[in-house]
Amino acid sequence: MKILLTGGAGFVGSNVYKYLSEKNHNITVMDNMKTGFITNLPKNVKLINIDCSDENILNINETFDCIIHIAGQASKEGSFHDVFNDLNSNTKSTLVLLEFAKKIKCMRFIFISTVCIYGGTSNPGIYNEECSVNYDTFYSIHKHTSEKYLDLYKKHYNIDYTIFRLFTCYGEGQDLSNSKKGMVGIYLSQFLNNKDNIIVKGSTERYRDFIYVGDVAKIIEESLVNIKFYNNIFNLGSGKKTTIKELLNIMKKEGNFIHNIEVEDKIIGDMVGCVSDNTKLKSVLNNDFKFTDLYTGIKTMINWYKYK
Repeated sequence: MKILLTGGAGFVGSNVYKYLSEKNHNITVMDNMKTGFITNLPKNVKLINIDCSDENILNINETFDCIIHIAGQASKEGSFHDVFNDLNSNTKSTLVLLEFAKKIKCMRFIFISTVCIYGGTSNPGIYNEECSVNYDTFYSIHKHTSEKYLDLYKKHYNIDYTIFRLFTCYGEGQDLSNSKKGMVGIYLSQFLNNKDNIIVKGSTERYRDFIYVGDVAKIIEESLVNIKFYNNIFNLGSGKKTTIKELLNIMKKEGNFIHNIEVEDKIIGDMVGCVSDNTKLKSVLNNDFKFTDLYTGIKTMINWYKYK
């Protein structure tokens, strides 16, 4: 397929790019390069350097079979620091790209949303796709608004969509310099920088559902043409509950780290806990998809950073 991939120079996007390339898809990356890195992509990449909220996108004279929209401001905490940037990154960008899809008659659109629309600060737990929406952050409001745009464009313009509500993604290529997003990356950065203490903001009994980025890429590729994914919402998580304490112990074991853990006050907008009920996703994958276990994924990630 001929694919427009937004955010392809970022962590998740670059891993999706690599996997799609291996499957011989024809990919053009759209990225403003503010948080992405050109080194995440091959030298011969087809790159459109533009912000996804820029209405000049509508003037691009090229057609695509599918748009995969991954780009966006991905920090819950960060959405409080710059609400207008979050609005443009996570809402206007989707609207602009949908208008572009309508213009070029691109009838397939895949959107990476977030677990954060379920809340997690005030209502921690296990979420399925029918759970109520609880807005704890500007990030969650803006992502959910984009979901509603997709439904509207299907009704009026017949653009088939898939929405993936991504849980806590980790893996090689994560930006370890960003201390506001990517829980595994935040802790791994501290481990690798040989600090005496690993700083945890909030209780170590908080929990997450960690999904390996390689699994995310495979599932997105599967959803391109599998009509069971069309016009529906899926939790994209492993379905496994892991506390922060458990995560840190796994990282210490797989990386041979001996650091102490120091707990500080929690930050605004951070979730107490969230786990995906991914029954719906697994049924579409015919229940034969094997999620990468956390020990294997963490070991792969640590080794990638140690020896790259």
